[in-house]
Amino acid sequence: MKKFLVVGGSGFLGSHLIKSLLDEQIDVTVSDIIGPESALRIKPYMDSIHYLWKSAEDLNDEDLVNVDCIVFLAAQADVPLVLSSPKYSFYVNTSGLINVLELLRNKQNTRLVYMSSKNVYGKSTNLPIVEEEPLRPTDPYGASKAAADLMCQSYSSSFGLPITIIRSSGLFGPYSRLQQAIPIFIKQALENSPITIEGDGSQSTDFNYVQNLVNSIISITNNELSGVYNIAYGKEYSVKEIVDTVLEKTNSSSSIKNLPWRSGEKGMKLSLSIDKAKRDFGYSPKVSFEEGIENTVQWMRNL
Repeated sequence: MKKFLVVGGSGFLGSHLIKSLLDEQIDVTVSDIIGPESALRIKPYMDSIHYLWKSAEDLNDEDLVNVDCIVFLAAQADVPLVLSSPKYSFYVNTSGLINVLELLRNKQNTRLVYMSSKNVYGKSTNLPIVEEEPLRPTDPYGASKAAADLMCQSYSSSFGLPITIIRSSGLFGPYSRLQQAIPIFIKQALENSPITIEGDGSQSTDFNYVQNLVNSIISITNNELSGVYNIAYGKEYSVKEIVDTVLEKTNSSSSIKNLPWRSGEKGMKLSLSIDKAKRDFGYSPKVSFEEGIENTVQWMRNL
């Protein structure tokens, strides 16, 4: 039986990944700074996993015994906190990873999958963005993820470590943080209250339904692939498109309330090329954007 260690596994993405790993008959250990009694998203799986209540920075050789693959999800991704405490966020997003990379120097057969972000590309105009695009982050979160991304690349090339870096688009789905844009729109629609849009809604970015990303992680590990992969829908979705889909799936009578543009968002466009993932392991986002929104709406109706 394969053994996986999911670092920072008690959150949104971790909860979906753990379920799928258990379905694959994989022995799962989760490490997180959240106490087990507070890890509510993964509470249904607690009897089936091993739980290490410790930070990535405190993991040691003993924690990695017989581990075949580490999936590193731990990050400080709360945007308001990143902007108010960039020094702290940069430390969190790099210190635990460097500890794991150092441990892996003595465990050449343990694979690492690191969860990076579309934010490492900054405001590239070369759309869709390919993996070879230079990293030009424009915000503290993107800078911290880019630093971690480059650390993984350097350890892989210098020490021959089997490392995969996934640059993910924005995720949505059940158990996502309610402070994110799509859950906010859904909440407003379910309440039939005005849906607030900054600007005219023409700004766009790439997204992905969480299970599509989980499926790609499992495919990458099954195929023992290393390198960098964009995982996304591979197309732009404007805020207006998102809101229209939410209104349709909720059958809402909400009106649209346009707010002033947020700084830097006017004219924003981003999409990731997924051609490499398609070519190397047959990646295809099985759950469509519309189906993903519908699943998220059903989850939020039951909150």
